[in-house]
Amino acid sequence: MPSLLVLPYRRLLRVPSEETIFSALRTAGIRIPSDCGGQGRCGRCKVRFLEAAPSPTSADSRFLSEEELSAGWRLSCQHRVEHDFTLEVPTLGEVAQVKVRSGEQPIGSLRPQAVQRTVAIPPPSRGDRRADLERLCAALGEEVEVPLSVLAKLPEVLRTGDFQITVTRVGRKVVEVEPGAQAKGPYGLALDIGTTTLAAYLLDLGKGEELLAKALANPQAAFGADVLSRIGYVQEHGQKGLAALKGRLLEAIGQLVESLVGPLGLSPEEIVQAAVVGNPTMMHLFAGVDPSPIGQAPFTPVWKRGMTFQARELGLRMNPEGIVHVLPLVSGYVGADTVAAVLACGLHHAEGLALLLDLGTNGEIVLGGRERMVACSAAAGPAFEGGRIACGMPGVEGAIFRVELNGGVRYQVLGGGEPQGLCGTGLVDAVAVLLSIGLIDPCGRLLSGDGTPFAAHIEGKGNARRFRIEEGKRPIYITQRDIRELQLAKGAIRAGVEVLLSRMGATPEEIDRVYLAGAFGSQMRPESLVQLGLLPEELLPRIVPVGNAAGTGAKLALLDCEALPEAERIAQEMEYVELSYEKPFAKQFVAQMRFPESRKEVRS
Repeated sequence: MPSLLVLPYRRLLRVPSEETIFSALRTAGIRIPSDCGGQGRCGRCKVRFLEAAPSPTSADSRFLSEEELSAGWRLSCQHRVEHDFTLEVPTLGEVAQVKVRSGEQPIGSLRPQAVQRTVAIPPPSRGDRRADLERLCAALGEEVEVPLSVLAKLPEVLRTGDFQITVTRVGRKVVEVEPGAQAKGPYGLALDIGTTTLAAYLLDLGKGEELLAKALANPQAAFGADVLSRIGYVQEHGQKGLAALKGRLLEAIGQLVESLVGPLGLSPEEIVQAAVVGNPTMMHLFAGVDPSPIGQAPFTPVWKRGMTFQARELGLRMNPEGIVHVLPLVSGYVGADTVAAVLACGLHHAEGLALLLDLGTNGEIVLGGRERMVACSAAAGPAFEGGRIACGMPGVEGAIFRVELNGGVRYQVLGGGEPQGLCGTGLVDAVAVLLSIGLIDPCGRLLSGDGTPFAAHIEGKGNARRFRIEEGKRPIYITQRDIRELQLAKGAIRAGVEVLLSRMGATPEEIDRVYLAGAFGSQMRPESLVQLGLLPEELLPRIVPVGNAAGTGAKLALLDCEALPEAERIAQEMEYVELSYEKPFAKQFVAQMRFPESRKEVRS
């Protein structure tokens, strides 16, 4: 069996000769960019052969420059391991921790389901021969559910603690017993499982405090950039594929949990309750349930109501007897993350009309207030996440996330340092400023810019034209195709907004507040979104970035026992609009792909 030495990881892999390099790297857990899941359609999974590079395939030649091909770069999905060799895999930066910012939404009442109580229990005697469990229930003043694992250690815990015991419960279930009086905890885990990014929050449920938050790239991205790619992988590979996707996800969540508890001197087993949100496909993959019905009409999930599991059922890294709540879904494409965001923003209590936008590969949109809510999911594609963009990358360290033209091209890089690529917010910013000075026309054409101070940044002609942002060791630019990808994303979102407005019989002027949710929304300059025409200009002063509102909603579900029933009501009351069945959507989509008219005139 041939061997593959992977640098700079110094990993030696034994690989069957029929397996592609991309598949081998993915199986080994080595992160490699891909929007298409190794189908040869995106050109992002490039690696460099350090010796005897194979002849380029047509896909290699289509996506890689002559300089790259000469230097040994190839697409890993196009080549198999036929003999021993060494290759270099580009390293990806860490996810910028701005992804876990969850805004300043008030938590409200602290009424957690998970509680801790220390009780003194009379020891057995000749006159009191009650069983240990009877004594415990009597001391607590109520009957409780005690699983076998807890029951098995109850005798030792009671006697070690001289019949003083700390009991941790989630609702009526006892999940942990400890000897003596314990002064810390209980602890809860809020998880937002995004298609691109995982965000996790560790909470002290007794004090109502967030202790630590971390984010990590979703390793399932190697199987495809969007949910349909991952559904397709499950359909192609069956239970083996489903197990691979779930296993990779749980492994990453385990890393997140360790990174949360380690610095605080805690163990994962001290986490007794978790609340999980995400889009419907991510929730199915998390639970190990085949999401295939979501991928075909009429796009129905396996469940919609909120679900409760034991941690041991899921294989989640926490107390095995801990309780895991998956918040309810609205449809096959509007999920627990949207419900959680509405819960956090209080949109369902709004007196007037409010709009919630969570911009990503699938843009979730909710319009309404206390009287009525309508929602849809617009298939925006991965441009907002940096996918299918020539120099695109996720919002990790090294990504350009802010661009402006101020006496030249100026930009900011996540984490500082040398730029490695362009994330979604950087793309939106760059196109917005080019629109503002007339270098992109309303149809989305990148113009030559002759006679302007930025003409030297524009290379090529026609569809091959591109705007150079950085010309260092790693040139970074925006291509005509990138602009088209952004037009598709922007058109889908704005068309979805217009369809919901029509359903409500309302106009943009009647919207009192616009909530921009998610890491993308919280980093994006509202002015750039208006410049693109993604939102009407009159809404600019009403835009409120709310950070990771889905994560805030998950935290609320842990800190207030009334939040889960409230989330259930939100999901049941929300009216879902399937855009693919809406005739006006197609017309709106075409119309909204255009950018607003610019007041500048630049040569084409």
